[in-house]
Amino acid sequence: MILHEKTLPNILSVFVTLILILAFAHSFQGQPPRAQQSQEQVSVAGHLELRGMRVKQMFLQQRGGKNYVFLRRADKNAFAIVDVTNPGNPVLTDRDALREPAGGKVDLPAPGSALAIAFVPDSGPAASPARAAADSSPTETVRLIDLTDPRHPKTVRTFNKVTNVVNDDGRKLIFLLNNEGLWIISHHRNQPLPMCTSESEIESIPDCQ
Repeated sequence: MILHEKTLPNILSVFVTLILILAFAHSFQGQPPRAQQSQEQVSVAGHLELRGMRVKQMFLQQRGGKNYVFLRRADKNAFAIVDVTNPGNPVLTDRDALREPAGGKVDLPAPGSALAIAFVPDSGPAASPARAAADSSPTETVRLIDLTDPRHPKTVRTFNKVTNVVNDDGRKLIFLLNNEGLWIISHHRNQPLPMCTSESEIESIPDCQ
């Protein structure tokens, strides 16, 4: 077979093209597969039907190694308590715990404490203008409530005619001012709290010191 001079370059060009195609295919097969981009895994851990209960505020609390959600109800002067120790199985333990007085409110404990404070505005017969000027500051009845057991709150002390309340969370002190003078209340626990760890920082309300 005799090849013409014009045919030979065409054969060489096809041959080189085939070599390049085979080399590219081999290099592609040798590369490891591209890793898939990681995606955030989101799932529902648990769910609890409140059956028509209207809630206006929610607070997280830790008591005795258990975790609770306190739900301040909008339809009643009370808190509902949900045990969320197991997020996959939230349990409504009480619908009407820690009842708030009509027209009053309850402040839940600060971190590291189990003492709640209930405030009830005082109401009475209208005073004379002179007496009203002398008693210009509104007064409240203040109850100190032990929430060590959230399902069984216990009032430990009541103060009447209170005009001012200041909390010192660092020293676990409460300062109250009423018609009998200044009261300084200490509310340290009998059993000290465990020391906080790095895991405690992620808790909304850690039960540690």
